[in-house]
Amino acid sequence: MVKYRMKKKNFLIIGGAGFIGRSIIKKIDKNKINIHILDLRDQNRKYFKNKKSIQIYNGDISKRQVFDQLKKKFDKVFFLAAETSTYLCEQNPLKCMRTNIIGMLNFSEWCRETKPKEIIFTSSMAVYGLKVKNIKETTELNPISNYGISKLIGEKIILQLNKIKIKIKIFRLFNVYGPGQDYNNLDQGMLSIYLIQALKNKKVLIKGSINRYRDFIFIEDVVDVMVSNFKTDKIPIYNLGNGKKIIVKSLLKKIFKNLDFNYKVIDIGAHTGDTFGSYANINKLRNKGFKPKYNLDDGLKKTIKSLRGINEYSRYFNR
Repeated sequence: MVKYRMKKKNFLIIGGAGFIGRSIIKKIDKNKINIHILDLRDQNRKYFKNKKSIQIYNGDISKRQVFDQLKKKFDKVFFLAAETSTYLCEQNPLKCMRTNIIGMLNFSEWCRETKPKEIIFTSSMAVYGLKVKNIKETTELNPISNYGISKLIGEKIILQLNKIKIKIKIFRLFNVYGPGQDYNNLDQGMLSIYLIQALKNKKVLIKGSINRYRDFIFIEDVVDVMVSNFKTDKIPIYNLGNGKKIIVKSLLKKIFKNLDFNYKVIDIGAHTGDTFGSYANINKLRNKGFKPKYNLDDGLKKTIKSLRGINEYSRYFNR
């Protein structure tokens, strides 16, 4: 009896060397899917130097010719590449717009030529504006930061691809955290910034009020949603958060309790473009069967456990 091997699908992850990209790679079944990565050369060398099972492409998405490398027919494309720090986008708006807008336009042009079957785009809660309180996807959008503006423009560009029958999913991410985050980048990721400062210095410098609030979603919950194959709605935009309001003061207490440290908090003043408060209404995803598996306490414990296993940080636990 002749056995036929099922043809493997091709997945492309643009920005695959980032936190979410690397987490998606761990989740994907390599026996069924060929993984292709497009990211900056230095990032690819850092994370995929010896990964022979992954097809690597190097390049800056703000340059159109970079996409000429991608000649395969892709079943699914995750577009994750972005300048993701609100703070850095305020400091260097031109870099933000080159990556997040010009890069998206280049991607869109490539999609029109190659027509991948499905695109998953990571947008941000920053598209909503100053206060994001139990907010729904249908709420009027009013971004106050360069980053939020760039993500909103990215959404509009991506949605145009619906007209040529490409399946679209847009996830407005809230505060994603967990093992594998770039702990050396203290301009991105509120929880990781506070956690590393607390671990190293037993004090935390905060930009703005300790009464600000956020919605923290664990990386495994994010990846589970992003790789799922649920049927999309007419408007394929979804809040991806935990749906819980966590005040900064409460977050800091949880961090120091888990580290078993006494602590000091220093307010160094807010930066422009910073959202005071945000947490998601996730009913739209709940209707697709999504329920977060991790609350903040569980996710924080797993994150700290992972830090204990990293040489760069393990020594701080033994002081």
